[in-house]
Amino acid sequence: MLSVLIADDEKKVGLLIKNLIEWERLGLNFLGLVQDGESAYDIIMREKPDIVITDIRMPKLTGLEMIERVSASGRKVHFIVVSGYRYFEYAQRALKYGVKDYLLKPIDEVELNKILEKVYAEETQKQNLENKMETLEKDLFYSRHMLHKELMEKAFSERREDEGEEKGLMPPSGEDHMGRGHFQAIALKVDRDIARGRDMAKEGLMMQKLSEKAEESLQTLTIDLVISVKSGMWLMLLLNFREDHSDSIQEALTTMFYAMRDYISSFEGCVVTMGCSPVITEFSKINLILEISREAAERRIFEGCGKCIENYGEPLDPETASKSWMDIISGRRGQMKEDISIFRTGDLGRMIKECFEEAGKISLMASEYYGMGHGLITEYAAIVLELFQTETEKAPEWQDAVEHCRTVSSLQKYVKDILKEDLEAVRKRREELERKPVLNAIRYVQENYGQKILLEDIAEMAGFNASYFSEIFKKETGKNFTAFLLEVRIEESKAMLRDTNKTVYEIAADVGYKDAKFFSQQFTKTVGIKPKEYRRLYY
Repeated sequence: MLSVLIADDEKKVGLLIKNLIEWERLGLNFLGLVQDGESAYDIIMREKPDIVITDIRMPKLTGLEMIERVSASGRKVHFIVVSGYRYFEYAQRALKYGVKDYLLKPIDEVELNKILEKVYAEETQKQNLENKMETLEKDLFYSRHMLHKELMEKAFSERREDEGEEKGLMPPSGEDHMGRGHFQAIALKVDRDIARGRDMAKEGLMMQKLSEKAEESLQTLTIDLVISVKSGMWLMLLLNFREDHSDSIQEALTTMFYAMRDYISSFEGCVVTMGCSPVITEFSKINLILEISREAAERRIFEGCGKCIENYGEPLDPETASKSWMDIISGRRGQMKEDISIFRTGDLGRMIKECFEEAGKISLMASEYYGMGHGLITEYAAIVLELFQTETEKAPEWQDAVEHCRTVSSLQKYVKDILKEDLEAVRKRREELERKPVLNAIRYVQENYGQKILLEDIAEMAGFNASYFSEIFKKETGKNFTAFLLEVRIEESKAMLRDTNKTVYEIAADVGYKDAKFFSQQFTKTVGIKPKEYRRLYY
């Protein structure tokens, strides 16, 4: 069921809208009713409703301001704007943020449910399409480790000709296959400057234009042309063409790439690279050539960006091929956890450097370097969550940036720098969290030294067990809690001995000692003379 949030500063109007909706018939679920734009925005970010019916004029955030903020966050929500004000600028601003449905008060029940019925059909169709695309994604872009295995098997098959096995990627004949004609896969990767903030609208425009250029360049030369935009600014092309069009296809691809490169160059800090697969005649090998084209484009990390790359990498040495980036990280997880647990940022940086050095020794493929960048970030975030119960909120942003690193050294430096910087920030936040209860404990002792004070009680007030609190207290003050409490009591008793006529028995009671004899022993041990002798120094 699709969830619906209603936002209107007039509660009666909001309840009216709720009562007008045919919830059960339309398959909708009521998420809630709020009366200001700020509350609506918070619920949208937290609960992710599918549909939001909102008034334009509301306190804290207007409906349009709330829509603008949601749009800027990238959250996909279907907004239905309701207003009693017939101002064109409101409708115009709402349309700017993708709002298609606009209702005027008083609300017509039939019109409201008709719009909701249309929205439900659109969202259902979109979800079905997304499910199909996800299934296709899994079919076409399966594990890169399987790619390594497949490429190696194909390479080694040349050594087993006498066993009648297929030689190389190309079959001996084009007769025995599911599809018709020739097939080739093309992967186009746009890299942005990771030092700049993301501009989702600009990225969307670029990928749309590249798709259009690909269709214009290749549509008339192909039997079938599949174009798919993927996350990370990837454009994947799958071409099916006749053999007699092979030369024309290659010329068109070259022309297309130069046109795309010229277009992308107009966006500061952006560059496009094209990876090409071999041409095959077997439909069953489509999954393989899609991955080969992507791997070729990934090789920009070795060969440089802004060019057409047909080399998808040499097969790995059989003695090292069994080791992947996951094995590299897995072998250092214990070290990584220890470095993070005690905030050794320098050692964390050296560990990351070692991972990339080992990757170089075993000649990982280009995609595995990017995989290792993602893996290090994922492992770091998991360890931080495990140790400190802290979510690494910037991890998705870092994961996206990894896809735009253009050399091995820049990838290594980026991952190392962001994780070291974040670990230092975690350390500072942790210290602040630990410092606050210590300061509270110090203030409590200074104000209540005459009362019975136990370490266990103070630790419980701070939300820690006694052992851990004692540790952070000593780390912050340089002394254990018992010694600090004694110091405060003795200092207060010295002041009373100097400035009052109270007896030692009275002073002992005032600073928290029921036993005056024990107090005198503690005073003598700390100050070096008995309380009465201390008083004589001042009288």
